[in-house]
Amino acid sequence: MQFLNRLRHILSSPANPMRLTDIARDEIVLETCHALPAPNVPELPHPERNPFVNWSSMPVMISRYALRDIVLDQPLMTLLHAGRVIPETAYVQDPEAVRALKLRPEDLIRCAPFKGITAACVDHWASNYYHWIAHTVPTLHALSLQKLPVRLVLPEHMHPWQFETLELFGLTSEAHLRLQQGRQYAFRALDYVTFVNGSADFAVSGLSRAAYAHLRAAVGTEAGKPHRRLYIERGHSANRHVPNEEALAEALEALGFERIRPETLPLKDQIRLFGEAEMVMGMLGAGLANIAWCRPGTFVYELVPSHHVNPCFTAMAAQGDLRYWADLFETGATRENHTDNAAIPLPVTEILNRVRDLLARLPQTLKNSH
Repeated sequence: MQFLNRLRHILSSPANPMRLTDIARDEIVLETCHALPAPNVPELPHPERNPFVNWSSMPVMISRYALRDIVLDQPLMTLLHAGRVIPETAYVQDPEAVRALKLRPEDLIRCAPFKGITAACVDHWASNYYHWIAHTVPTLHALSLQKLPVRLVLPEHMHPWQFETLELFGLTSEAHLRLQQGRQYAFRALDYVTFVNGSADFAVSGLSRAAYAHLRAAVGTEAGKPHRRLYIERGHSANRHVPNEEALAEALEALGFERIRPETLPLKDQIRLFGEAEMVMGMLGAGLANIAWCRPGTFVYELVPSHHVNPCFTAMAAQGDLRYWADLFETGATRENHTDNAAIPLPVTEILNRVRDLLARLPQTLKNSH
């Protein structure tokens, strides 16, 4: 699992780093995530196609650090203290770029003090839906539980679903800071929650689960048993297209699946839609982050491209007590990355056979409704 090994290496600290725990005025452990296995569906044919059969989540500790005299570099979304980089905050950044990071006095903006908590809550992929759901939403939940006013450090350009999230947590404020491209920001006090650096991406986090439950409750979902079958289309996504997705989507419609593009919907509609799902299917991509809104027991079937074997949704499924299966499909891409399109068509017949296997394991009362 090359992607996971590379991320572990990137997140590991170099020799003699400046560490959050060493410079924090205070450290609060929010939770300890213990290792759990993937929630795979047993007794399916060809289990060798599932790259995560023997996967287990990472044991990690999630902390909130109260920092003093901190500079945030917007281009890398990385923190510095006393002119030195804090490597733990450089989420999946080029190590050479991190080592070269310095204070730039000509780009520095000094932020006024704030009577409450000022908190960083996004990584450098702040416009990506998965990163917002996995990193920012649990951070916002942890901050919303505090008894003090909160000033958030947010990206300059935000999507409507990001504003919706702040409203649902009751965290809208004129005091929030919107980062300008290319600038650095000096804070007398700044809080940092380690969800932001991806620490829980491959963990099963109770705090994340509580955050998603809070948003589901705030929005409300249809009463009764889940009944929808959802296929998440890649649609207009810029990355990882496959040449025959349309053929697969049409065949899935015949099996009762709705073809959806979550990015076209308001956040509240996405939460409601996935809260009503009995089964969700899609290729690895940000749209699958919506399984955070699924009820326990929902089936999730993920198609994993051979050039980007990433278990982030395996962890999210375990976290939500979902029933999960993944199959690898060969893409013909020659390098491991998260952007290349597939050169090889999907094996539609094999995928449909797998879908039928999974549908046969749905509760009988739901199967008879189609």
